[in-house]
Amino acid sequence: MTLFYRLVSVLLCLASVIRAQSAAPDPSTDAEGIRISALIEPREVPLNRTAHLTVRLEWAGDLDRYEVQRFDSPLMENFNILSTSSANRVRVVEGRPFAVQEFNFTLKPEVLGMAYVDGMAVRYSDAVTGKEYRLFANRLEAKVIDPLPEPGSYAWMLWIIGFLIAGGVAAYLLRQQHRKKEAARKAEEARRATVQTIEQRFHAQLRESIDLHTVDLDVRAAFERLSRLVRLYLAEKFFQGQMGQTTSELITALKSHNAGDRLAADAGEILSTADVAKFSGAAASRDKLERMYTLFESWLSANPASTQEMLL
Repeated sequence: MTLFYRLVSVLLCLASVIRAQSAAPDPSTDAEGIRISALIEPREVPLNRTAHLTVRLEWAGDLDRYEVQRFDSPLMENFNILSTSSANRVRVVEGRPFAVQEFNFTLKPEVLGMAYVDGMAVRYSDAVTGKEYRLFANRLEAKVIDPLPEPGSYAWMLWIIGFLIAGGVAAYLLRQQHRKKEAARKAEEARRATVQTIEQRFHAQLRESIDLHTVDLDVRAAFERLSRLVRLYLAEKFFQGQMGQTTSELITALKSHNAGDRLAADAGEILSTADVAKFSGAAASRDKLERMYTLFESWLSANPASTQEMLL
C-alpha cells in the first residue's frame, strides 16, 4: 500500500506540473495569434485624387492583451502623406472577443506612373510576459493615372463646346464661300451666254431689218437700212459711236485707223451703191442689194470680237 500511495502522489505532482505549464502563456502561440494586413485603395489612383493606406492588427482577446511599441511611418515612393489616424475596436465572434487596431494614412500622388509603399515592421509587446515581438507587411504598389475633372468643373465641356462651335463656324464660312464662288461662276456663265459681240448684234439687226425672202421687198428702203447699219457698225467698231461723216470721209478715216484696205474698199462699195440707190431716180437693183447684203454679212462672220470686246 505504501508503494501504491507513493505512485499516486507522483502522478498527482506530474498532473499539477502539466496544468501549471499549460496555464502559462506560450509566446510563440501569442505571436501567431496576431495578424497584420496592409492595403492600398484604390490600386489605380488619379493624379488629382488621394489613396488610402490601411495597416490593421488583429488578435483574439482584449485590446490590452498586446501593446504596439513602435510603428514608424512607412517609406514611400511617388506618394506624400497628407494625414494619419488610428483607431481601436473590439468585435465579438461566437462569444469570443477579437481586438482590432488600425492605422490609416491618406496619400497624395506626385507624378504619373507607379507608386510604392515599402515593407513595414511593427513592434509590439505581450502585456503578460513583457516580451517584444515584430510583425512584417510586404511592399505595396499602386498606379497613378491621368487626373479626373474636378467636381463642378465644366472647363472640359467648354473646350468641347468651343471646338464644336469653331468647327461649325468654319464649315459654315467655307460653305458660304463655296456658294458665292458657285453663284459668281454661274452668273458669269449666264452673262457670257447673254452678252453678244458687236458682230452678233449687228448680224441679228441685219436679218431683222432686211428679209431677202420677201417677194415685194422695197429695194430702195432696204438699201437705206443697209447703209445705216453699215455706218452704225463702223462707227461703233472703230470710232466710238461717232457718225455724221460722208462716205468718202468715212473711207478715209477707216484707212487712217488701220481697218484694212479690203474692209475700206468693201465699205466704200456698199455705201456708194446704197447712196446711188437712195439719191438716183433709177430703180434699185435687187441683185446688187443681195450682193451688198452678203458682203456685209461676210464681214460680221469673218470678224468675231475678241474676248476683251465680248466682256466690254
